[in-house]
Amino acid sequence: MPKPINKQQLLDEAQKKYEALERQFASLTPEEMVRPEVIGTWSIKDILAHLLEWQKMLMDWYEAELRGETPAVPAEGYNWSQLPALNQAIYERCRDTALDDVRSQLDASHKHMLEVVASLSEEELFTPGRYAWIGINTLASYVDSCAGDHYRWALTGIRRGTKVWSGETPAAKPVHRAAAGTSKRVRTKAPKNPGGTALLIIDVQRDLFEKTTPIYEAEKMLANIRLLVDKARAAKIPVFYVQHSNDKELVEETDGWKLHPALTPLPTDHFIHKHHGNAFEDTTLKAELDALHVHHVVVAGLVTHGCVQATCNGAHELGYDVVLVKDAHSNYDAKARDVIDEWNEKLSHGIVQLQAAADVDFQSAQALRQPAISPPTGR
Repeated sequence: MPKPINKQQLLDEAQKKYEALERQFASLTPEEMVRPEVIGTWSIKDILAHLLEWQKMLMDWYEAELRGETPAVPAEGYNWSQLPALNQAIYERCRDTALDDVRSQLDASHKHMLEVVASLSEEELFTPGRYAWIGINTLASYVDSCAGDHYRWALTGIRRGTKVWSGETPAAKPVHRAAAGTSKRVRTKAPKNPGGTALLIIDVQRDLFEKTTPIYEAEKMLANIRLLVDKARAAKIPVFYVQHSNDKELVEETDGWKLHPALTPLPTDHFIHKHHGNAFEDTTLKAELDALHVHHVVVAGLVTHGCVQATCNGAHELGYDVVLVKDAHSNYDAKARDVIDEWNEKLSHGIVQLQAAADVDFQSAQALRQPAISPPTGR
């Protein structure tokens, strides 16, 4: 779903998703609301407490700015790379709070946040860097991360977690995929996927390395992608190579459209041909992931502010847990390092979990299940 681009959209999306969230658990008993392991080890009550605490932090940051103070963002003693530890601390602090208290406080917090948003101008909400603590982002992006977008994450997790209670599992679907370097479609059987995880390598194609401005730290990025592929294969995790094409550049089947020679795909790998930034749009990617029972995707490739961020957002909107490998994506912008840092920071607000290539562990599905502003899977 596109991000809100004005105040009314921001308010409407937050209210719509909050009401959907309330409907999702309206029929559940108090016992079901505190039943663990809906998302990771968390109950629905824990999830609601998590939403509440992030909204309280957002309002604290904003109000500190109004008082002329410099807020600790995201929290005292934590930086954005330490969100798993921060989320765990939130869980520990709130896990004994009564269900009725959590629900009433979240309702009050939601209303207060929307009242604050309604009182602000479009300029105050949508001007990048308007407040010192938001860096290059907008206040609206923070509000969406703690409201509409966070509610969507909670909805997806609660739906998935409560389906497990009744024994529902996604049905495998027959899919067709393109063999490497061809347009012929071949029917395949879904192999076992022990971690429910897939590696998505986005647009690492020859022509993108021939731009006037070279890909930033191309060799480092390629080395990290090769490391990810080696790890995925060792763990029997499916590898997807996504290739972009259009009528002007990266024309399908030309030399420039082909994968960079540093990549050596196997016939058993998967190949997705796309024409939009989001690799899920008008492609078979979702169907193939569904057939493999994938719930977690690890993303790397090109370019940071184009197809990489679009695919991360697309995967998140579809309910996947997303890991963006922070040192395995790049671009050819004149300020490429700033672009990478900007999008790593932006996407870490509820869309992805950031991990370094050396830290990605395909052997442990638990290690890949935590979005940036979402619960850990273990206590």
